Amino acid sequence: MKETNNTRNQISLLLGSNLGDKVGNIFRAEKEMCRFLNIIKYSSFYKSKSWGYKSANSFVNRAILVESINSPIQLLNKIQAVEKKLGRIKSQNKGYQDRIIDIDIITFNDEQITLPNLIIPHPRIAERKFTILPLLDLFEEANIPGANLSSRQLLKSCNDKNEVKKIDV
Repeated sequence: MKETNNTRNQISLLLGSNLGDKVGNIFRAEKEMCRFLNIIKYSSFYKSKSWGYKSANSFVNRAILVESINSPIQLLNKIQAVEKKLGRIKSQNKGYQDRIIDIDIITFNDEQITLPNLIIPHPRIAERKFTILPLLDLFEEANIPGANLSSRQLLKSCNDKNEVKKIDV
């Protein structure tokens, strides 16, 4: 893993919310993150049912392509601070739960990183259509950095049966 000084790292993030003003929560998170990164491309917004657990609340997700001089761990710490500032409460229980905001680091340059609290590329990219479709907006036909497959290839082999709809905002 590269240590960063003034190197501009290209990173993809997935933002999601299933509580309150979901789109507004994503906009607020993006605004907060602009203090330490530069957003260079946005995906559309997508709506889907919860994945990995049952909830009456649907999710809204969107991916962003960003540049940052932060290292992966610095970036993770800053993202978690944004989540906390916006009201995310992480339960001590294992597993998924409803949340005001969730921000995942999906890719970091072309790097593959495995640390106790951070795996990049995100280990569940290929399992979740709500991640793949926004990445298709960002990377189009290009391979997803670090994954060696395009979003279209991932979508074709994805077994996720959840309906994911693009929504207008």
